[in-house]
Amino acid sequence: MEQVGEKQDFEAELSRQGLRHEDFVLHVRRGGLGGIVKGWGSRYVVRVTDMVTGNHRTYWGGTSEDWVAQFAHDAATGAYRALAARSAAPVRSDGGLRHD
Repeated sequence: MEQVGEKQDFEAELSRQGLRHEDFVLHVRRGGLGGIVKGWGSRYVVRVTDMVTGNHRTYWGGTSEDWVAQFAHDAATGAYRALAARSAAPVRSDGGLRHD
């Protein structure tokens, strides 16, 4: 990652939104256009995965990119926990959804 500070910002955002740090995994790789990679400072891709729901999103990092802010917006609008909310619905023993 471009800076360790970005990971700290990500962790602070998780705490701010009441999300458990251990529920999220980051995968970072170099990014480039047309196979040309100028190093980590240039551009990289961050994949954030919510291990509870399996939801994941990919963000660009590097110069002029703010992947943490993009993650914060997505998390605040429910992009990561939407699946968890649906799966929390009561389920009948035959696997069908209960309509109370």
